[in-house]
Amino acid sequence: MKFLISRACMVILLGGLLFSVPVLTSAQDTHTRELMDIMSGLRMTWQEMEGLSARFTHTFEWVLAGERQVTRGQLWLAGRNQFRMEFEDRVMVSDGTTIWDHDKKQKQVLLMNADPSKGIANQQQLFLAYMENVDATWVRQEGRDENRRVVIRIDRGPDADPKVVEIVVDPLRMLALRAEYTDGAGNIHRYDMEEVELGIQPEELFTFTIPEGVTVVDMRRGDRE
Repeated sequence: MKFLISRACMVILLGGLLFSVPVLTSAQDTHTRELMDIMSGLRMTWQEMEGLSARFTHTFEWVLAGERQVTRGQLWLAGRNQFRMEFEDRVMVSDGTTIWDHDKKQKQVLLMNADPSKGIANQQQLFLAYMENVDATWVRQEGRDENRRVVIRIDRGPDADPKVVEIVVDPLRMLALRAEYTDGAGNIHRYDMEEVELGIQPEELFTFTIPEGVTVVDMRRGDRE
């Protein structure tokens, strides 16, 4: 099966999540308080983030065919609209306005609009910046001490795509290190981040020069560059 990566839902993982939490019973008060603290911490991490670099793994389970694909790559982010993702045979770059998707094997470059108003269309919105109201639910914890993780379910509403995302948060660093969701076809996507470093990233990472000898497919609307 050919290498698959969803262009609309690829990366990776911080916070910045606005939420509403239902009233819970007294037995759940501790979880409710921690949930609120974590969501606030994720939002602060996102708001204060100047940039990010990380290695990531995308696990794709094609349910109908009973197949699983694992793809590894490197991610860089700057601000809320710029990113660079590198794989063995593919590079995706956004300068905040245009996305270049270079398939090295096919010798093809797709040009797309990086439109933050389209939610996750700019590759970051799925995990980095839920700007709309969502419901957050404390699910469970995993591990202990510095290896402790908290699993949170994010319900983004009936019109969102995807509607539900489950994230795994490091409550010490206030970073979401894993996100998992099921797409409209019932396939499962999971993204794991490691070696996460926050800080300003080199500006040249977020520019792209189209190499010679490739086919260019311009999928942007409006003005053409």
